[in-house]
Amino acid sequence: MISVSLVDDHIMVRSGFAQLLACEPDIKIHSEFDNAHEAYRVLSASNIDVAVIDISMPDESGLVLLEKLRKKQPDLKAIILSIYDSASFVSKAIEVGAFGYLSKRCGPEELVTAIRKVASGDHYLCTDALINLSNASSSPSVLKELTKREREVFDHLIQGLDVKEVGNKLSISHKTIHVHRANILSKLNLTNNVDLIRFALQHKLLSDEVV
Repeated sequence: MISVSLVDDHIMVRSGFAQLLACEPDIKIHSEFDNAHEAYRVLSASNIDVAVIDISMPDESGLVLLEKLRKKQPDLKAIILSIYDSASFVSKAIEVGAFGYLSKRCGPEELVTAIRKVASGDHYLCTDALINLSNASSSPSVLKELTKREREVFDHLIQGLDVKEVGNKLSISHKTIHVHRANILSKLNLTNNVDLIRFALQHKLLSDEVV
């Protein structure tokens, strides 16, 4: 069962989401909040699977709330909900730890899909957000620091493959892949595979099929 918290100051929107999700057999509503302060007080001490957070809250931005929550609950997975889907908003959401981004123009079925994907550890961006990201700047110049083999390993890792799977794909021992992965993380100033995927999302290196 996927436990979900809804953070939105518009009661009609929040209630509509709650009624929609209550019809899904694998989803339950853990809590609802109409302000960031109360949401932080409860969720910073709770273990939930997914938080759906409106970016525009009356007392504090949903992005600030998420950033604070992730410091208390590093494993928290959140979907940012907004009327804005520009590349800058989406990139900032990913930067502070969002696993998903939905425009308020999205249909209700997409919210359910996004919650399930994010709960399983995948990222989900609505189509408009993906298009805006893809139309923004091109691949970062820092990738030029990677060797040809490191770039091959990088391309497989951001698809969600583990070290052994990458080794099988490239016919290289997994120990060698570990070395390449360590070099990639060092050159990109990243820590782990989640950071790699977040980096790829920020710089539009993933297709919508992957996300």
